[in-house]
Amino acid sequence: MQLRLSIDPRTGILLLVLSNIIAYRQNPFSIESGWIASLCFMTFFCTHRSTAVKWVLYYLVLLGLQHYILPNSPKFIATSFSILVTYARKILPCLIIGLLMIREIPLSRFIVGLRKLHLPQQLIVAISVTIRYFPAIREESGYIHDAMKLRDIHGLKKIECLSVPLILSATSTAEELSAAAVTRGIENPVKKTSIITLKMKTFDWITCGIGLMFTIASFRSLWQGAF
Repeated sequence: MQLRLSIDPRTGILLLVLSNIIAYRQNPFSIESGWIASLCFMTFFCTHRSTAVKWVLYYLVLLGLQHYILPNSPKFIATSFSILVTYARKILPCLIIGLLMIREIPLSRFIVGLRKLHLPQQLIVAISVTIRYFPAIREESGYIHDAMKLRDIHGLKKIECLSVPLILSATSTAEELSAAAVTRGIENPVKKTSIITLKMKTFDWITCGIGLMFTIASFRSLWQGAF
């Protein structure tokens, strides 16, 4: 029997916030690697096993670049790529939990989770329209690429042929999504009901606890370094 776990939207939001807090602190290697390993394990147990392995390999590649390849490279290459690699390591936890949320949490459950957190309705409307916006733009971009292949467009002309219709399409898509959201009553100020019920499970509490543990450890390392 295959173990299949999923995360609650509130767990994903909390872990994303904690990942941002941890990412922009000067953490010891043990905290950074431990936090990334925990997120990879969480991704693994949500049955995205190949994705978890890819994240681990990606982190090892970044470590190899930063500690072995760039120090032995010509100075202009090391200078150009050191900052890029450092920031890639810092935002890696945010990417891991962000991708897991996109794959695990449908928009309807995510909106219910935001309502459970009692966020302002205006903010929920903005977030829900934004989340629907990017997949629509990606789909439109695919259609434009297919049209360019049919017309055999190459080189720099592809930039113009992609950007102009994409900008025009982005404007109309934003208006259509806003109109669709308003039609479905997303701006109605009365209390919303939903057939979706959210309940924090043991897996959610464990992951939240691990996230808080690493956040506290990050602050403790800073204080110990300061004193």
